[in-house]
Amino acid sequence: MSGARPYTVVARIDNSTEGLAAAEYACTLCLKLKCAYRLIFLYVVALYRRTGLGLINRQTDQLNAEIRENAEHEMVRCKQFLSRFESLVAFEWISVKDEGKPGPIIVSFINDSLQARVDLVVAGRTVNPGLGAMVSGHVSDYLLAHLNCPVMVVKDQYDGSDDEDGR
Repeated sequence: MSGARPYTVVARIDNSTEGLAAAEYACTLCLKLKCAYRLIFLYVVALYRRTGLGLINRQTDQLNAEIRENAEHEMVRCKQFLSRFESLVAFEWISVKDEGKPGPIIVSFINDSLQARVDLVVAGRTVNPGLGAMVSGHVSDYLLAHLNCPVMVVKDQYDGSDDEDGR
């Protein structure tokens, strides 16, 4: 049975306390598995959609440039957080940049790029930023409703009080 597919866990990570708690949970889970596993940390950069209007596109481009810059800093912090698990669990890092909301971007990536060969998705209870929180709610709710695999929602928050850099 050496050709068996590994148990695949995709953990949505971001620099929120909920996102870090989900990452920690995914690492802990994979440590406890008694089978081969594949752990993927998925970081999503959700950009604003461009329109057919020039002035609005210029503003959208400026906002998206800021989002990309913030995402680069946040990815560094997430990778620093994950470094504590490198000697314990093997994992992959994938970042996806696309226009739209995080939930649909994640579902599309899992269905298209991973061809839905995912056994479990782990996500923190993080809301869409800004006005999106009022309109579309939690990303984890979207994942629960639209993925055809189990979704573990981690409601706890990561306690970074023991971290050296205060994160």
